[in-house]
Amino acid sequence: MDNARVQLRRLDEDLTAALLDAAVADADPAEVMPAVPGPPGWTADRRAAFLAFHHEWAATPTTYAILVADRVVGAARLQPAPEAPDDALEAGLWIGRSHRGQGIGHAVVALLRAEAKSQGATRIVASTTETNTAAQRLLTTAGADLHHRPTPDPNGDTIKATLDVD
Repeated sequence: MDNARVQLRRLDEDLTAALLDAAVADADPAEVMPAVPGPPGWTADRRAAFLAFHHEWAATPTTYAILVADRVVGAARLQPAPEAPDDALEAGLWIGRSHRGQGIGHAVVALLRAEAKSQGATRIVASTTETNTAAQRLLTTAGADLHHRPTPDPNGDTIKATLDVD
């Protein structure tokens, strides 16, 4: 993947609509938003909840649409980390299934690192589940230290990652 083709743009109304389209076409709701009761799939209620969830995030300057060749393929965030030292920012991201395994995640991590550094952070923290081996691989390849934390989550233990910005 040509990293120059990967961009982060602050989430706004237009990008939020494009983000929903990307999620519906290329992700399971459980991968991209908090759980919503009801039947599986992208129901009308789940679409409305996705928009409400991301409209809230769009109000912060810390949420981005991930674009590849000007097409929205996922989302990323970088925000103060509530359970980490003051010099750390928390990162999160999701990428549509058809765009995974192409180096986009690595490019996004590099962009988030640069943004964190510009905000004065010295490290990024992130968390994933024990079953999300792709996220663990991405974080490890980027140089993060991973730590298991036992949790009652059905997806397994929580994996906490710490990644130096420099």
